[in-house]
Amino acid sequence: MPVYQPQHVEYAIANGRVTIVADDGEQIPAYWSHPDIGGKFPALAILHDWWGITAVERRLAHLFAQLGYYVIVPDLFDGEVARTPEEAYKLVEAKGARSYSRVDTALRVIEHHTRTDGNSAAVGLGMGGSLAYEAAVTRADLEGAVAFYGFPQRYFGKFKAAKAPILAIYGSNDPFINAASINRLRRELGESPLPHEVVTLDGAARDFFAERLTPDDTQQPGSLAWQKTLTFLE
Repeated sequence: MPVYQPQHVEYAIANGRVTIVADDGEQIPAYWSHPDIGGKFPALAILHDWWGITAVERRLAHLFAQLGYYVIVPDLFDGEVARTPEEAYKLVEAKGARSYSRVDTALRVIEHHTRTDGNSAAVGLGMGGSLAYEAAVTRADLEGAVAFYGFPQRYFGKFKAAKAPILAIYGSNDPFINAASINRLRRELGESPLPHEVVTLDGAARDFFAERLTPDDTQQPGSLAWQKTLTFLE
């Protein structure tokens, strides 16, 4: 993970666990991180992969908050965290059907929070990347969506009508998303008038944000993805 951004202002941050209350009264657990200073900031919802909220999502939340974003990470699995693919699959089977409604609620709440400026984006990893795609093709109030190794197949045929700019980042060695799918995604996004971008990181697979990086590791996949993301959001 990148740990130093000398070209950006860095804020002291506050973070912790909160509860989002949906319109129907459902209580959604979440993690949040934000600058510990007055003023209004752009909003981000970070959408976790099928493992649940892990140190990766929390670290990303901290990094974005340090750079001036108000961040919320809705917990789609109610605090459960998978340690194996089999456990992750069971969580998706048990709780996946309601995931997007929770994402939609989190985006609406964070966008209208008193400490945000009305600009919002969704940033997702794996399963969360797929949910970021869904937000981009269904919501008209997002400024952007970033999908790290999300699954685009479900949304083929819909991308050209996306309502928000999309940044999609994949590793060239992704074991689940092949080059043909990435090329189709690139073609469909190219039919849209919005400034979409698809990036392939040479030699990377998945989970490239799990790397432990130092400030000098600017060519590591996680650092490259981070740099692309900051440029896109800014």
